[in-house]
Amino acid sequence: MNILYRSNKLEKQCKNYKDAQKAFNKDVAEKLHSVINFIENADNLMDVKCIPSFNLHPLFGDRQGTYAIDLGRRSGFRLIVIPLDNYQKCWTISDVNEIYKSTSIIVAVEVTNHYE
Repeated sequence: MNILYRSNKLEKQCKNYKDAQKAFNKDVAEKLHSVINFIENADNLMDVKCIPSFNLHPLFGDRQGTYAIDLGRRSGFRLIVIPLDNYQKCWTISDVNEIYKSTSIIVAVEVTNHYE
């Protein structure tokens, strides 16, 4: 899969372990880089969905259209992504499984602590 980044800062954190460690703790940095590596080698989001520890799930409310990937259940951190269609546009369908099967491009939006 291809990963686009919403900001240069996030791209540096996702590609450079030392930057991730400065922004987060060691465990979160390791999980973030593990998730990014897995996503880059996946064919589509369904491959990510099949890993239970990633807990890929859609978000609702003011985060409608975005999805979260857990960076360890106990850490509370998650990677927020937006799946894009083949034209690099947001999906207009609501079938989550179809989105998972057909998405090969995502935008990494941010890494957040779910409990803050």
